[in-house]
Amino acid sequence: MISILITAAAALPSSLVKRAYMDCSSAPYCGVLVLETGNGSGNYNHPAPTVHGLWPETNNYGSSGCMNGDSSAQIPTVSCYTDYSFQEHEWTAHGVCAANDPNTFFNTVCNLSSAPLQLMANLSNQVSSIDDMASQMTSNGYPVFHIDYNNAQIELSVCAGSDGVWQIADVSQFNNVCNY
Repeated sequence: MISILITAAAALPSSLVKRAYMDCSSAPYCGVLVLETGNGSGNYNHPAPTVHGLWPETNNYGSSGCMNGDSSAQIPTVSCYTDYSFQEHEWTAHGVCAANDPNTFFNTVCNLSSAPLQLMANLSNQVSSIDDMASQMTSNGYPVFHIDYNNAQIELSVCAGSDGVWQIADVSQFNNVCNY
């Protein structure tokens, strides 16, 4: 199986195989919406695609600013996560930089991931590889920024303007979509 992934990965643009630095351009915030296919191993193996999280691309990953949310704030239970301890991790590791409060963060994650996860679920029995799924996601208008082959995840590019509202957008469109 490893040779199949390496062979498949070799045909993809290098930016999808090796995580590229994300330049937010004039958008104050940018990052990735990480979606698990369910075809990974361990915690990444489950019957249906699910959301992993929204990760601002800061420091070595990109030029995104950070919103500096309260890491000790009460975390709500939301429907797009089934493991509350994982939710806590997502808030403290990524959410505090992506939103001012956990309610906003988790509502954003659930809302942004709903439609692409539905597409992934529909595609899961029709495609034979994560490459095919990523290609179909792109064909359906979703900007695939990176494919995480180790954990079978697809990362979509997202940005937010100064209002902190995250949107799915291609990196090339950050200036048009999130420049305010």
